Amino acid sequence: MSTRPNQRSIKWVEGLRGVTSVLVITTHVSRAFDFALFWPADSEDGTPRLLQLPYLRIPWQGRIGVPIFAFLTGFVCAYKPLKLAYPQGNTAAALKSIARSAFRRPPRLVLPALVATFISFAVSCLGAYKAANRCNSFWVRFDAPDHVSFRENVRRLFTTSLTTWTNTENIFDRHQWAMRPLLIGAFQVYIVLAATIGMRFQYRMLVHLLLIMYWLMNVNALTETFGAMLALGTLLAELSQHRPTQNFISSHQRLLTFVVAPLLLLIGGFIGSYPMEHEDWSTWSRFLHKYLVDGGSIVVPRDSEPHRRTSAFFIMCAAVSLFLSPALQSLLSHRLLIWLGHHSFAVYLVHGTILRTVAIWIVYGITGEPWEPAGKNEDGTDREPVWILPRGRPYKTVAVLVFTVLTYVSAWAWMRWVDSACARVTQWLESKVFGDEEGEANGSLAEKGYAHVNGNGGISRPQIYQDGDRKVPPP
Repeated sequence: MSTRPNQRSIKWVEGLRGVTSVLVITTHVSRAFDFALFWPADSEDGTPRLLQLPYLRIPWQGRIGVPIFAFLTGFVCAYKPLKLAYPQGNTAAALKSIARSAFRRPPRLVLPALVATFISFAVSCLGAYKAANRCNSFWVRFDAPDHVSFRENVRRLFTTSLTTWTNTENIFDRHQWAMRPLLIGAFQVYIVLAATIGMRFQYRMLVHLLLIMYWLMNVNALTETFGAMLALGTLLAELSQHRPTQNFISSHQRLLTFVVAPLLLLIGGFIGSYPMEHEDWSTWSRFLHKYLVDGGSIVVPRDSEPHRRTSAFFIMCAAVSLFLSPALQSLLSHRLLIWLGHHSFAVYLVHGTILRTVAIWIVYGITGEPWEPAGKNEDGTDREPVWILPRGRPYKTVAVLVFTVLTYVSAWAWMRWVDSACARVTQWLESKVFGDEEGEANGSLAEKGYAHVNGNGGISRPQIYQDGDRKVPPP
């Protein structure tokens, strides 16, 4: 029997998560071994390479992985409570789902992140980042923790375990900078859901649209990366369960799939190709800069970050295209992409350490020698350090292959042992806090004063006291 329009599968969400994890490691590989891919050409007068052209440059130039994770956070965090509240008409269960999800979110993010940080700490104590500290890739050097004494490393471990969640700084794994805003963003979704759970559909839609507009008009750092994407995810989660909307999509599949979705991807992809640097080195990037950045625009307001704003516009276009096109959703529901999506969080946590060790060892050597540190010249002037140069393109190719295989093997092992252990701890905490057993639940109610145990051990209703004609609750 065919799936009803308002019961459409959302497996594509997991597939999109898998694609996003691949995009994250792809852009980090390009940052490490071919940073010029972030530019529209290798030099001002140079001819662009194939992967530097519009559209083709998007996977390599970065800036889209974390915002897509933010969009997915908004969608996934909202989907189940909304399904309980409206299609199933169970507001109480929806609120309970929000409460449980809000409780689970911190340990499910914090515990795995702490394990990944500790692993990188152990690697640092063994001196395995020496080659990364001395290679000629500025981005790799910035990402790799400096070699310090064991005592100082221990101090940094405790400090960075806290600062990851206070100011996004993680010396041992800088890729965890997004963990804090994603955690805060999830609670943003929970608050919005709880505040709008009793509203009519059109007013809930208005709230989501106003939130998107607010975050896009806000020119503070990363508002378009997290705030707007989270609100968009919540909006589409609402519409994915709205029967009239799904009926409209089902009755106009051809138009939406073959006209509207491709048009959105073409426009969004061209704007999203805006380079991170040297936009004046190519005609197409000068065109984007002139009409979107100079003087400000709807897409790139004044004083905002052009490269993040253009990427956010592309992600919004891509998200709406996926929502409107069942064919694209079916494509993303492939079991390989779902497998990748299931391992995406593990990939995010383990890939940085592997890139800064094994991949760098293959390209630059494991010893970090020969290396000439900074010092003084004979005439007393400062001398810059002489960084280690890469061995050549064949080594980079081997490094990328080994890094990719090792990353996904490690992610599989992580999900089997580390993530499952963290899930069990979280589940145990949840059962203790929420009282999953009937007796525990009743005891919890009695403990809070909401229930009274009668002589037979059952739960009786709260007593009602009369004060004249007015009923008052028990003290």
